[in-house]
Amino acid sequence: MSIFSINPDTQFEIIDSTDEDLIVTNRAGVIVQASRISGRHYGVTPESLLGRSVYDLEQEKVFVPAITPLVLKEKKKVVLVQDTPNGTRELIIGFPLFDEAGEVEHVISYSCEWSELVVIQDYLNDMEAEMARMKEELSLLRREAAVPEGLVLASRSTSEAFAGGLEAAELDVPILLYGEHGTGKATLAREIHVHSRRSEEAFLTLDCRTVPEALFERELTGDSDGKIGMLSIAEGGTLYLEGIDRLSPYLQNRLAGWLKEKKYQTMEGAEVPFDVRIMASAEGDLSGAVQDGAFSRELFYLIHLVPIELRPLMDRKEDLSSLIPLFLDRFCEKHGVRKELSQGLFEYLLECPWPGNIDELANVMERLVIGGRNKLLTADDLPMEYRVPAGDSLSEIEMDGRPLPSILESVEKRVLMAAKQKYGTTTEMAKQLGISQPSVVRKLKKYEGE
Repeated sequence: MSIFSINPDTQFEIIDSTDEDLIVTNRAGVIVQASRISGRHYGVTPESLLGRSVYDLEQEKVFVPAITPLVLKEKKKVVLVQDTPNGTRELIIGFPLFDEAGEVEHVISYSCEWSELVVIQDYLNDMEAEMARMKEELSLLRREAAVPEGLVLASRSTSEAFAGGLEAAELDVPILLYGEHGTGKATLAREIHVHSRRSEEAFLTLDCRTVPEALFERELTGDSDGKIGMLSIAEGGTLYLEGIDRLSPYLQNRLAGWLKEKKYQTMEGAEVPFDVRIMASAEGDLSGAVQDGAFSRELFYLIHLVPIELRPLMDRKEDLSSLIPLFLDRFCEKHGVRKELSQGLFEYLLECPWPGNIDELANVMERLVIGGRNKLLTADDLPMEYRVPAGDSLSEIEMDGRPLPSILESVEKRVLMAAKQKYGTTTEMAKQLGISQPSVVRKLKKYEGE
């Protein structure tokens, strides 16, 4: 039991200076002090209350029920509702003040009109409704931001990778994404989050390749200066650690400890539990790095539960064939122009190695749209570093010792696949290519069956 003592003179000065409805009674139930507005809802004045017994006032139906007897009995805070002679309802809160022996010496009661509480409750309800609306809007924005624009799953390897990711989405386990920079790992991570049970909560990304080692722990756990760590912000959601293979051995071990215990220690020594799904990406082979001692074995086994690989763009010709016209349309709309690709340029773009993968392709396509002098874009409109060396031609590049029929058949197949992607229907394809619709159907059947 807590024991409080108060100087009576100081106590009464506080009562006299307040604009709240406060009454002080002694252990006998006699009112020894009342504030300036006490009794206003009971039809009595503060002066008339002084020296009166709350027991008598209860008998006279002024205070019904009286709170002082209950506080004296319970020796703790009591809350109740009184019906006043004026027909109003008052919320009464009684607090005990103890003497040095631990006995109740005085009781302070505070009252406020019930209608005021109704107004406060209405305000709180409005605030709660507004918070719910804002939460719904934030959830919608998160869902919209997580849906990748123009997602292309034309190649078998990409569609299998995304299918595997979505199957694992509901398992709520760590996922490790492999692949070169720009192959779509971040896009897949967002898709997994959107289809998981954590989709209503935050999706945060920390680029382990760029954050300084001295700031990594601060970014994740926060600091004593008030910075909130990403593990707290992402509580209930997902944290995507991009380029986890770039972490130093020290940070790998620190991260492994946090993930294993599901908690971290603040600078003040407090242990903070967290509930965050971890997804990570790596460009290199982590299993080999573990064997070489370059990556923490403990961390590897904590995150290597669902490994998914995204192949380089040069190995995904079907994706590349779809991405080229997609980026062309996107950047034409962005810059308010209308450009088309010549067939020769399209064929050349299909054969480029694209070491920067999708990011590099998007950059080149936007530069083409911006820098192209004519509506029809050709190889001459390419940025200088991508142009064909003088004396070469696209045909010579693609010969590779093959006979002419084989070369022509390869070109025909690519043209048909590109036309199908661009025009959609065999009727429109036939119109644009200048051949009959049955010929288009026959040729598609031939090449799609290969």
